[in-house]
Amino acid sequence: MNSRFHIIGCTIAAQPEPAAVDEFLDWARRYGAEVLSRDAARATFLQFDALGAQLILQGCRSAAVRRPDQLRFGFASGVKEANGGDGEFRAGSRGIQQARDLAAAARPGQVLISSQLGSLLQLARLEPHERLQATRVGLPDGRPASAYLVGPLRAALATQGPPA
Repeated sequence: MNSRFHIIGCTIAAQPEPAAVDEFLDWARRYGAEVLSRDAARATFLQFDALGAQLILQGCRSAAVRRPDQLRFGFASGVKEANGGDGEFRAGSRGIQQARDLAAAARPGQVLISSQLGSLLQLARLEPHERLQATRVGLPDGRPASAYLVGPLRAALATQGPPA
């Protein structure tokens, strides 16, 4: 299946860590993502028409390599909206806020994905679809939300068993 996704993401560092945020954003730009906002402790970014979930997978790698855990990520699906008559597009504010809320709800080292984006990844059978664990999280404003926590790669490999 050749699905295309509009992926919006947010990363938050447990402590201001510009080097860690910049390192991830360099990777995100390589995948075609555009940076919407950035400071020393957080960044919001989007990728229109993504053919896969490479941006999410890079978020998983970035969250896992920092010790002690520093970065946390939230990803959501976005809506591509026309931005006036000049032919440019922008992401809908709902997806941006959802990614930011999920990143804020994640613990350091965690990657949370909105239930909608997680379901789309599962339907398309795109990695990390086998590592998604349904969960409930508390958002910064106190509301509960359904999301998917991306489990570690080693846990997914252990459940598959040995190769035939």
